Amino acid sequence: MSSQSQPRTLFAGIGSPHGDDRIGWLVADALREFARTDIEIREAATPSDLLDWLEGIDRLIVCDACTSAPSTTSTDHALHRWEWPTQEVATLRSANSHAFGLPQVLQLAERLGTLPPVVIVFGVAAESFDAFAELSPNLAAAQDAIVQRIAIDVGPVPTGRRNEANANNGRWEPALRGEASRNA
Repeated sequence: MSSQSQPRTLFAGIGSPHGDDRIGWLVADALREFARTDIEIREAATPSDLLDWLEGIDRLIVCDACTSAPSTTSTDHALHRWEWPTQEVATLRSANSHAFGLPQVLQLAERLGTLPPVVIVFGVAAESFDAFAELSPNLAAAQDAIVQRIAIDVGPVPTGRRNEANANNGRWEPALRGEASRNA
C-alpha cells in the first residue's frame, strides 16, 4: 500500500435466512445506511466467500452468529469482539452448518498471503436457527446496540454526507423497529 492510497476496508456479514444466523446479513444492511462510501460491505453465505474478496483489502471486519462464548464487550451480552489471530476465534464454532468455518478460512487466507493485516471478528451469540425464522426476541432487542458497536470499528461517516449519522452530529442512532418505515 502506498502512503498516498487510502486503506481499503471490507465488512462482511456472514449469514443465512435461518433465525439468528441472519444477524450478519442484517448488520451489513444496517451499515449500508450510514457507513462511509469507501467501506466495502458484502454479505456472505459461507465464510469461504471471503477468499474471493480479500485482494487489496487492508482491514477486514466480519460479523457472524456463533454459539455462546464469554462476552468480550461491555456494551451487550450478545456481542463478542476479537482481533485475529486469537485463540478464541481459532476455536470459534459457527452457529450454522458452514462446511469450512471462519477460523479455517482466516488460516487459509493467511497461508495464501491474502489475509489483511487487520482482522476484527464480531461473533454474535445466537439462540435460534429454525429455517426461515425471524430473529429470536433477545437478539432482536439487542440488534441496534450490536450495529452501533460494530459501527465504531467500521468508522465514522465523512463530513458532508447526508444520512442519519450526519443528522445526529456524526453519531448514528438507529430507529426503533418499524419507526423508519412509518416516518418514510
